[in-house]
Amino acid sequence: MTSAEALREKLEVSIFADDLFGENCYLIRRRDTNAALAVDPGLQLDRVREQIDAEGLTLEHILVTHGHIDHVAGVPTLHAESRAPIAMHPDDLAILDWGAIAQYPFVPRGFTPFAIDTTLTHGMTLAFQDLSLRVLHTPGHTQGSVCFLFGLDCFAGDTLFQRGIGRTDLPGGDMQKIVFSIRNVLYALPPKTAVHPGHGPATTIEEEKLLNPFVPGS
Repeated sequence: MTSAEALREKLEVSIFADDLFGENCYLIRRRDTNAALAVDPGLQLDRVREQIDAEGLTLEHILVTHGHIDHVAGVPTLHAESRAPIAMHPDDLAILDWGAIAQYPFVPRGFTPFAIDTTLTHGMTLAFQDLSLRVLHTPGHTQGSVCFLFGLDCFAGDTLFQRGIGRTDLPGGDMQKIVFSIRNVLYALPPKTAVHPGHGPATTIEEEKLLNPFVPGS
């Protein structure tokens, strides 16, 4: 068994897609302890909290791939309840218009501005008890977009989808940058790396290099 396969044996991942945007929140749990991580808690927050409570999990970090509302709508409440630090790239604070967000009818009650507790940078590692994940800065969908890499599992936010890529016509978007990020950062990962996107089903780096119509592999 490789080290990446051994890592997968220690983790269990639950996916919660919201009903409005289809945004995926991932709850990453240790099989051997009650420790957990939440990636991009959004409008599906109630279901995520129910599972955390039902399994008696202790949340160690709230990981944010980027600052769009569907990915951060549940962050303040989950932080207030769990006291888990919020990990995010600082470049995306600029696109969080707190006044506008408060007017969205779908935003959960109690949403408040939040601060970053753990500032993410490219290549840094975050400890998850005796395990670690690597942060990949992948600007393009937004300036502060990041992916989280656990061995052969990449939680890619809205950078790379199955046969698609994140849109670049929103604030902070840049088509040249997202193509560069995918080709030079994500496509450099091992082919068997599983990509867990912010919307839609999982895929692999190998599949996207062969079949993605927007950024074909070289």
